Amino acid sequence: MDKNIVISLKTIAITFLAILAGYIIYRLGPVFAVLVIAGLLVLALEPLVRWFMRHNLFRRPISRSFAVILTYAIFVASVLIIFTIGLPPVINQAQKLIVYLSNLLLSLNLTESKELSIQRLLPQLSNISGGVFGAVSSGFSTITTAFSLLMISIYMSLDWENLKRRFIALFPDKNKLDISRMIEEIEQNVGQWVKGQTALMVIIGSISFAGLVVLQVPYPLALGLIAGLLEAVPILGPVISAVLAAVIAFADTPVKGLAVLILFTVIQQLENNILVPKVMQKVSGFSPLAILIALLIGSNFFGIIGAIMAVPFTMVAVIIVKSLLKYEKRLMK
Repeated sequence: MDKNIVISLKTIAITFLAILAGYIIYRLGPVFAVLVIAGLLVLALEPLVRWFMRHNLFRRPISRSFAVILTYAIFVASVLIIFTIGLPPVINQAQKLIVYLSNLLLSLNLTESKELSIQRLLPQLSNISGGVFGAVSSGFSTITTAFSLLMISIYMSLDWENLKRRFIALFPDKNKLDISRMIEEIEQNVGQWVKGQTALMVIIGSISFAGLVVLQVPYPLALGLIAGLLEAVPILGPVISAVLAAVIAFADTPVKGLAVLILFTVIQQLENNILVPKVMQKVSGFSPLAILIALLIGSNFFGIIGAIMAVPFTMVAVIIVKSLLKYEKRLMK
C-alpha cells in the first residue's frame, strides 16, 4: 500500500538550519577549541580569584577586577619563569642527551647488512622530532593564538559572575537552582583538580629529580622536569618518563638502569597509595579505562593539549550528564 509522505516547509527549513549549523561548527572548530580551553582556564583560576577576593588590601575588600589582574599576572609570570629560567638548562641537558644517544648508537657498531646506518638514522630522528614538535605546537604555535586565548580568558574571568547569571536566566525558574548548583559543582571540581594536579606535578618532579641525582643518572634536571610535566598526562605520562629515564640509566650502567626502574616503581606506589588519595581526595575519580578513553579522544582531536584537558573536560561532561539524569528522574516521579 502506497503512503503519501508530506514534508512541510518547516521541516525543510529546520533540516537546512541544522545542516548549516553543523557546517559552521565544523568550520569554526579551532575557534570553539580556543573558547573551550579558555573556559577551562577560567574555571582553573577561579579559586585563586575568589581567594584574593576574600582578603583585604589597605583595609578594603579586593574587587573582582583587581583579583583577576593579580591572578593572571601570577599565571603569566609562572609561565614566563618556566620558559626563561627553567627551560634553558633543560634545553642544554636535552642537547647533551641527544648527543649522548647518537654516540650510544655509534657504539653499537651497526652494520650495513642490517640496512641501517647512523648517517641515515640521525636525519630520520631529526625529522621525527620535528614532526612531533610540529604536532604538539599546532594551533598554539603563534603568539597571536596564545595572546587571544589569554585575553579571552581574562575577559571571561572579569565578567564571570554576569555570564553565569545570564546563562541561568535562560532557564525556567524551577530549574535555576539546579543549574546554579551544577555550575558551582563544576567550579569546585575543576578547581580542586587543578590544585591537586599542580601539587602532584611539583612533588613527582622534585622526587624524581632528587632520586636521579642520588643515583647519579645523567641529565637529572631534564628527566625530573619531564617526569613532573608528564604527570599532567594520566596513565601514559608516568610510564613514558620512567621508560626514558631507564633507557638513559641502562645506557650508563645496568645497575643504574635497575635502580631507576625501582625508583620509579616506588614513586608510582607512593603516588597511587598516598599522594593521589591525599591530594586529590576532593575530586571525583574515574576508572583507568575511562581516563584512557578520554585521553585517546582528547589527544586525537587536540594533540598534547587535548590529552592534558581530557580529564577536566570529562569531569565537566559527567557533572552535566548527572544533573540531566537527576532532572529526568524528578520528571518521571
